[in-house]
Amino acid sequence: MSKLRLCAVADIGDHSSEEFDIELGGVRRYVIAVRQGDEVSVFLDYCPHMGYPEKFVDMRFLCTHSKKFYCAVHGARFNLDDGSCTSGPPSGDYLGRFDSQVIDGEVFVGDTLTWPGKDKVLAKRQALIDAYLAQQKKREDEERAKNGG
Repeated sequence: MSKLRLCAVADIGDHSSEEFDIELGGVRRYVIAVRQGDEVSVFLDYCPHMGYPEKFVDMRFLCTHSKKFYCAVHGARFNLDDGSCTSGPPSGDYLGRFDSQVIDGEVFVGDTLTWPGKDKVLAKRQALIDAYLAQQKKREDEERAKNGG
């Protein structure tokens, strides 16, 4: 596992979170680092329900007391321990979770992403894109027919 220094543990308030824009394995990612005491979990910020691009989770909806955070779009609840969706539209799906370690007060994130159901989520996203493109084509065809062309 290659490791990237994300931040100091002290940069994230206890029972709080921060979002980071990082590059892992040549790919730009938005990640959410959630601190609970001396432990920090790092999740991919990507909606498993609608396949929204990254930056969909509004961290104002973090509740470390219940060990959940909430999707700002549809109110889905995700477990802070493993990224599983416990209620809401993508119930049963997961957020991707990166390997992370705290070493000497510094948070390191690895390029290994654990994401149960990843193929299902990505297939759902592709289906949404295909449906959108088909709808756009239909509108264009209708507009051309309307204009006699």
